[in-house]
Amino acid sequence: MPIIFPLSNPTSRSECTAEEAQIATNGRAIFASGSPFPDVNFKGMTIVSSQCNNRFIFPGLALGAALGQTKKVTNSMINKAAEALVELLSIEDLEKRATFPDNYPIREVSCHLACRVIEQAILEGTRIGNKVAYERYMEGGAPALKEYIRSKMWNPVYRPLVYLSPGKDQ
Repeated sequence: MPIIFPLSNPTSRSECTAEEAQIATNGRAIFASGSPFPDVNFKGMTIVSSQCNNRFIFPGLALGAALGQTKKVTNSMINKAAEALVELLSIEDLEKRATFPDNYPIREVSCHLACRVIEQAILEGTRIGNKVAYERYMEGGAPALKEYIRSKMWNPVYRPLVYLSPGKDQ
């Protein structure tokens, strides 16, 4: 199966579109781009067009390295982040030939990858400067570490831009 990853940004500069890739390969291409493209309907089948540039791996990899305070990112940690992403693919994703988990919450993707990155750092003997993260993993494994990671993730809460005095209609 042809694998086509046109990564140039913006969309107008992409080497090809998802539709062009599917037409050129008679619907056989595994396609992921640097810019968003709509899914392609080809001969009655919907083929997912994934976006791979900076969307999945880097946030989870960086979160794991930063929260684990590893001071370095090894090749094994990068590989583990990629493997962790594949763990999240559903049967439906695979049936549509998606290269990434399209219906998985992005914050949970980052949490899962961060957990696997910290786990890999521990397994390869990389120093974990964050003792709490290390202890959570050693005491409760991946579930406890994920709970800790979630507790450290920023949750945006926005205040209203206009002051509404109590009792006024909104």
